[in-house]
Amino acid sequence: MFCLTISLVGCGERTAKTEEDILGIITKELDLDVSVQKIGTINLDDVVLVSYMTGNEYQAHTYGYAEFEKQKDNCKFLRTYSMMERGIDLRSALYNDSYLFVINNDNCKSIRISFKSGNEKLIIVDKIPFVYYLENALDSNFEYHFLNKYSEEISL
Repeated sequence: MFCLTISLVGCGERTAKTEEDILGIITKELDLDVSVQKIGTINLDDVVLVSYMTGNEYQAHTYGYAEFEKQKDNCKFLRTYSMMERGIDLRSALYNDSYLFVINNDNCKSIRISFKSGNEKLIIVDKIPFVYYLENALDSNFEYHFLNKYSEEISL
């Protein structure tokens, strides 16, 4: 009977059906006493990546993203990831062979991605916070720069 009870309780698998559920799971996972705000969602084939920030206008923000596995009628929480700081409220993170960018800096107006092949891509930041997902990033070497309204690089 004890073994059956343990198997029914499970290993604490957490699933979400609503955005509120997702934020609750992320908040519980972070185990912090600050507010968590969803700032973007990347919907991939088998998973959903939910980017978030903690804090409010009076606190410094931390940024990360959570990975949820798609299931029939809900999403199963897998893990959270932190992001690399690239400047004030500018973040990036590697996810498998792709890159995720989060911008919450009003001075940032675009991201310039320069590929080793000589091609460039300019991503316009049309709202703050802004999330961009660059697929198959490891297949092509590249550099990226966060740019202000004068197309000047925003430095750390």
